[in-house]
Amino acid sequence: MTDPTPPRQGLGTLPWAVIIALGAFALLRPVLSITGAYDGGPLGKPVGPILLTVVVILVWTATAVVRRFPRPVESLAFAGVAYGVLALLLNLSLQPFLAGAELPPVPGMVAMVVFNAAQGALCGLVALALLRRQP
Repeated sequence: MTDPTPPRQGLGTLPWAVIIALGAFALLRPVLSITGAYDGGPLGKPVGPILLTVVVILVWTATAVVRRFPRPVESLAFAGVAYGVLALLLNLSLQPFLAGAELPPVPGMVAMVVFNAAQGALCGLVALALLRRQP
């Protein structure tokens, strides 16, 4: 007798290289902030940070759809986790060089990773809906 339930898909089946790349792509936002791109001009606040957030959301969602991620919600949630961790590592690495690079408290670090995971999961839900509409 065969088992009618499909085999469980573990974390190893996720596209980890793409997940890490998407997390790294999102570092554009804090890097532009560090370099002063949001201080004035066409990317001045609040336009620049909002525009970059929209670009990240569109790139993450489009990547999941174009590459036909089998598990877009989980994949993009982990992209959010990757971004959160990479952003914290960027902050830690810049502490000796930038006076404004303050280490957030532990609850802030956790909240940052959780928030970005939730943002990624929402992008994944949009991607899932788009993937289901495709023939």
